[in-house]
Amino acid sequence: MSAPQRFTLEPYRGPSTRHTCPGCGHRKEFTKYVDTTTGEVLPDHVGKCNRADRCGYHYPPRDYFRDNGLKPDNGTAYTPKPEPPPPVPFLHDRDVVKALRAHPEQNTLSAYWRNLIGSDRWDKVALDYALGTWPDGRMAGAAVYWQVDVDGKVKGGKVMLYDPATGHRSKEGGTTWVHSLTGGIPEGRKLEQCLFGEHLLKDWPMDKPVAVVESEKTALICAALLPNYRWLATGSLGEFKLAKLQALTGRKVLAFPDLAPNCAAYFLWKQRAIELRHLFASIHVSDILEAGATMERTLAGMDIADLLLSEQHPAEVGAMAAPAPPPPLTPSAPPIVKSRAEVAIERMAAKNPAINLLVDLLQLDVAGATVRKLTTT
Repeated sequence: MSAPQRFTLEPYRGPSTRHTCPGCGHRKEFTKYVDTTTGEVLPDHVGKCNRADRCGYHYPPRDYFRDNGLKPDNGTAYTPKPEPPPPVPFLHDRDVVKALRAHPEQNTLSAYWRNLIGSDRWDKVALDYALGTWPDGRMAGAAVYWQVDVDGKVKGGKVMLYDPATGHRSKEGGTTWVHSLTGGIPEGRKLEQCLFGEHLLKDWPMDKPVAVVESEKTALICAALLPNYRWLATGSLGEFKLAKLQALTGRKVLAFPDLAPNCAAYFLWKQRAIELRHLFASIHVSDILEAGATMERTLAGMDIADLLLSEQHPAEVGAMAAPAPPPPLTPSAPPIVKSRAEVAIERMAAKNPAINLLVDLLQLDVAGATVRKLTTT
């Protein structure tokens, strides 16, 4: 008969004995190890995740004692080695941020979109979202996407170089970070990201909808075209997760993942939304891109900004940008006719029926909207 093991997984005695997994972050899925001799529970990260197939986190007591140079006394309580304090989040110096924000209109991203959308409209969005410009070196002229949280703390700056002739990301410059170009993150600090545009939530009413997209560029374009929504970006497909989305707690959220083969992006965000739905007043992951998907669009990774722009004449882009005041009432009202915006939407929907889904989803007032031409100066 073998001797009983001293350290075993804590028996289930209700929800309080199941904890948040340090590996995958799922709540009530982590079981800690307990010392059967003393009754003490081992440190929070020593245990096993119940989601063996999807997570597989398992840090047993033998690894904990080995990694920390400890050995429990025979039959007596042990004193765990104090865990080091967690790294402090790295924050950028505001003087650096101010300097790089000085000329947002001079970066390679703005060079293209100021011409297409209009300099006044683009410059306002660039100012609102704290868009910056990298001044020199191999990334000279690159756009700087500052990540500023709702408390005004500057947590990161993503640097991306664009081709000013196409508006697409440059194949030569690639992507980097401000801290990588300025000496790195100091020891004892860590990069802790937030949503791009998160600082704009501070003055955004809780009952007004927030739209979430993947890329920062998409958020800027959509903010220029549809300012009645607050557009935020995760920065990538995989960043649609708790660490960033918790800033949207209690809000109405619309999510627009990019188009991907086999609807992979949509299903990933849909699953994440289900797991985190308790945080929000409501959350909806749109499949509008999948509704109008073609092989060409899928391979190109089409996003919601592409949809707004691809099926339209430039003058029609502004049809959804801003509502116009209602016409004055007259004693003898003329017959009801369609507005220019309604005609524009019908023309676009004839090419891509998914446009009607977008109008319904965003609750756009097409009948009371004006058509504004995009400047090409």
